[in-house]
Amino acid sequence: MSDDLSSYMRKTAEGDKESFRFIANNMGYKMHATAIKLLGSTHFDDVDDVVQISLIKLWQSAPQWVSKGSVEGYINKIVFSTCMDFLRKYKISYEYKDNYSSLEITNQKCESYELRKLLLNNIQKLPTHQQEAILLHYFCGYKQKEVSNILKKSEKATESLIIRARKKLRTFLPKTILEELLYV
Repeated sequence: MSDDLSSYMRKTAEGDKESFRFIANNMGYKMHATAIKLLGSTHFDDVDDVVQISLIKLWQSAPQWVSKGSVEGYINKIVFSTCMDFLRKYKISYEYKDNYSSLEITNQKCESYELRKLLLNNIQKLPTHQQEAILLHYFCGYKQKEVSNILKKSEKATESLIIRARKKLRTFLPKTILEELLYV
């Protein structure tokens, strides 16, 4: 499917709307699932907006896409950056909300949001290939073999990327966060 998406992405880069629709239809569900995992249940109502913004970014950035990497990896990076932008914007607006009881966030939701934000901020510190491997494996739910195919790397190389990423994340984050959010 990755090669198939590459040809559609090349056509999208040339302005072909039908090719873009094909990509959006084939990747929309995965984009949605990734956004849910990245944003968490606290922002479930905002996931559709984040996916829509990601699709707009995909259409606008298609001419800059380089066919060296996978389309799925490229799309997941767009979804990831859109989610990070959303979380930054949400944090700023949340800090200035009035404290009406209907708008209060429970301690559990706030704690989960903070943990998720901490994890995502630290994932951004990783090298690009490690970011992609972690995002595809843990947030998109791909098996390691599928991640290998998407990244166009051997299974051993992909396994190594994931292991090195987790080791680096362990230096940034407490073990409890990694266990809770990455199940490691």
